[in-house]
Amino acid sequence: MSDKQIKVTPYRGMSQIGGVCTEIATDEARILFDFGAPLEDEGNQKPLSIEGVTKGEVGCDAVFLTHYHGDHVGEVPAILAGIPVYMQKTAKRILQAQQEHKVSVGQVVWAQDIQALTEGEAIEIKDIKITPLASDHSAIDSLMYLVEGHDKRILITGDYRLHGFNGEKLKETFRSLGHIDLMITEGTNIDRESPFCHDEQWVEGEFKRILKENKYVFLLASSSNIDRIASFSRAIPCGKHGLCDGFQKRLMKIADIDRDEAFKSRRIWPYDPDKKEDYEKRGFGMVVRAGDFFLPYVEEFFGKYPNDTCLIYSMWRGYRELPTVAKFLQCCNKIESIHVSGHITKEDLEYVINVVAPDTLIIHHTSAEEKELKKLVIPQGTVLSDPKDGETVFI
Repeated sequence: MSDKQIKVTPYRGMSQIGGVCTEIATDEARILFDFGAPLEDEGNQKPLSIEGVTKGEVGCDAVFLTHYHGDHVGEVPAILAGIPVYMQKTAKRILQAQQEHKVSVGQVVWAQDIQALTEGEAIEIKDIKITPLASDHSAIDSLMYLVEGHDKRILITGDYRLHGFNGEKLKETFRSLGHIDLMITEGTNIDRESPFCHDEQWVEGEFKRILKENKYVFLLASSSNIDRIASFSRAIPCGKHGLCDGFQKRLMKIADIDRDEAFKSRRIWPYDPDKKEDYEKRGFGMVVRAGDFFLPYVEEFFGKYPNDTCLIYSMWRGYRELPTVAKFLQCCNKIESIHVSGHITKEDLEYVINVVAPDTLIIHHTSAEEKELKKLVIPQGTVLSDPKDGETVFI
């Protein structure tokens, strides 16, 4: 048994959802996990300023990213040159495509410099071993990390859920982990009601129903929610067109390269103005995003065919308040909200914690107050540690 301790420091995320960043260090190695930007108007908005990582001489061995959402990768450009950054290989391609799409509005493309990871293939950095584990989130090919060193084992979950397409696989991962000294888990939904029992399979079923009931169907969803959009494409019946724009098609092609056949997209192609007459004749399912580019299509079909057109809203309900989204929804007289969260429910979180049964538990990526954390049903013997941002825990 090693008598050396591992130091764990959450720099941000202990009292807010966005902008998580956690350090795990020994006397030899120093590794960070995620380097996100805060959500707008939430919590601490100051950019991360970490000696040896964003300033001074390089003093960090690597940064590992769980997925491509901005609240986990948004401040990566501030990391000092010479520090390698890692993420899952397909997720890296998705992130690079997103950045290249936004070059015209000032986006800097930096994702090409990230080192690609494959699930299950461990990396050893000095006296720490990091094993990326497949997860399930609204960003595809998200990762968890099992960190091992000095006879200690730490699980960093990133964002995850059990109601996605890979929920059963994820349960088996948790059951087979073995002893965990420290579990660092997201807690986004701890203080949110989650009485629903819907999953991504239910979402796909609802898409099929709506596409049968309406000749023209628009899906308003995040372009990076690949599982959701692939489900929509699979639900489009034979005889109808599956439509998107060139950017969305590029993302789907990237995602489909290494996907299981059952989860790949189907029958979805960029909109072609020369085929508009056939689109109107046969009907379609079209993936759209809020903004002026897609708005004319939505306005036209709701104006010409109000009884045959439907918009599916498939995002967090809070986004309805955004000006671009609100403007988009105003022109739709028939809207169905079909959505499930990308984050684990409180009930499923309790299940996971009890299956893993870690010696110590840290819950970050949450705005829940301490009293809400203490309401969680956790195993007897598991210590709930609640450090403040910047405080170090030793295991």
